[in-house]
Parts: sequence; structure tokens; C-alpha cells
Amino acid sequence: MIFKEVEKINEELLEETYTLVTALFHHCLDTYMHSFRVGDELYAFSNFLGFSNAQDIFVLGLLHDIGKLKIPYSLLNKTTPLTESEFAEIRNHADYGKKILYKLDVFPPDYTMCIKYHHENFDGSGYFGIAGKEIPLLARMIRVIDSYDTMLNGRIYQHTKCHDVVVHELLSNKGILYDPDIVDRFIQFLSKRFTLQATRI
Repeated sequence: MIFKEVEKINEELLEETYTLVTALFHHCLDTYMHSFRVGDELYAFSNFLGFSNAQDIFVLGLLHDIGKLKIPYSLLNKTTPLTESEFAEIRNHADYGKKILYKLDVFPPDYTMCIKYHHENFDGSGYFGIAGKEIPLLARMIRVIDSYDTMLNGRIYQHTKCHDVVVHELLSNKGILYDPDIVDRFIQFLSKRFTLQATRI
């Protein structure tokens, strides 16, 4: 079972998570806020799917971009086009994140692998070239939610898009960037959430 080791190290894991997230807050506020949104969305989505360890999965979502601590603030917030070498350095954040967690020795191996592979594309065209179900399940979930939040809320390098356009982008890239099953379930999750929100208005 994913993250079965968490119960043994929960307190120390949470302390290290707090330390890392605090460092991210001071390093890059935009990345910090994005990480919290991804963590919240991953938590809610995993609950929707029936995961029994959604709280632990929230921590994973919160730390998915922690490797950006190793990327200079000026590069993370560059508004002009990246050079080839700058883009290569940005891509390194996935491996940096894996190494940060591995070195701390309190996070289960599942965390480190999901963080390393959270930019893999379903067709194998991602950062490390693994494809399909070779990509850890939660990394495939983060891939969808990370993109969803980036398109919806924007980043320094990307303008915001309306919700319908974001959903269309996810559906259009099923089987290319994203696991088709996860996209379908995520759309179901969004439909249920927005229906519930509408009934409260």
C-alpha cells in the first residue's frame, strides 16, 4: 500500500515538512502558494477516489515542487524567454526534490519517486522518459492537478485561463500528457464539486 511507512514516522515527517515549506515560503511565494493549492486539490481528489491516506497524500502534493528551493529565485521568476540551459535547470527541480527528501531520510521512497516523476507525460515525452503505468499513480495524479492549477491560476510564465478552457486542455491531452483514466475521474470530481457549490448559492 502506498505510504504504508508513514504511520511509523508521522511526527518527524510533519516536522520536516513544516521546515521545508517554511523555506519555500521565504524562497518563492508564488511556488509556495501553488504548492498549497496542489496539495489541497490532491487531498480532495484522493478523498473522492476513496484513498484511505488522503492526509499523507496532501503532504506529497505540498512538497511536489520542493526541488525549486535549489533553483535561484531570479530564474523561477524570469519573465523573458528561458535559454536552453535555463530551461534545463528548471527541469532539474524534479530530481532536486527527490534528492532533498531522500537525504532527510524520514520520507518513504514512494514520496521521493512521485516527486521525481511528477512531470512525466503519459506518452513518454516527459522529463525522464518513462510512460504510462510505469509512472507512479500519485505522480500521474499530480501531473494533472499541477497543470490544472497552473492553467487556472497562472504563473510568471503563463496567463490564467478560464475553467472551461482548462478542462478542454486536459481532455485534449488525454493519453499524451495525462493518464486518460485520471483525467476522466478528475473531470467527474470537478463536476461533482461545482454542482455542490452551485446548490449552496
